[in-house]
Amino acid sequence: MCQRRPCWPTPTDAEQLMAAGYGDQLMLDWWFDREQNTTIYLLTPAIVGSEGGQAPAHPFGPCTFLDEANLCRLHNMGLKPTEGKQALCQNQTPPGLHEDVGRTWHNDTGRTLIDRWENSEQPRGRRRALQTKPTRRKKEYKYGSIKNPTNR
Repeated sequence: MCQRRPCWPTPTDAEQLMAAGYGDQLMLDWWFDREQNTTIYLLTPAIVGSEGGQAPAHPFGPCTFLDEANLCRLHNMGLKPTEGKQALCQNQTPPGLHEDVGRTWHNDTGRTLIDRWENSEQPRGRRRALQTKPTRRKKEYKYGSIKNPTNR
């Protein structure tokens, strides 16, 4: 799991990570709960390269807390997220664990924590995405780039 996608914390787990100074190593993720017909947002350890931002559209990659020996840096500190604590290796994880942890974010406590994380000193999550301006490409015309296409 840790090499392919970070495990999900509960809001309490995420708050402990932030209090321990790891807020910059989290990312905003989301999940569509079909049972409740709603999108649930949550904070999770980041995929390497997504620290402080949003999960990619197809989240895949190693957890930022994975060390050189492929072990969780949070494990011995007592900060390992709930999903990681309860998951079993070799795909024998209890059924519904991922969804159950995701649903712990569908309340005011979870939303307030996300707002606090995003509104920190530096923009994170959706705030960071909104402040990044897309680059504009120059218009290309059939016969190359023309500065003033009205002067023919």
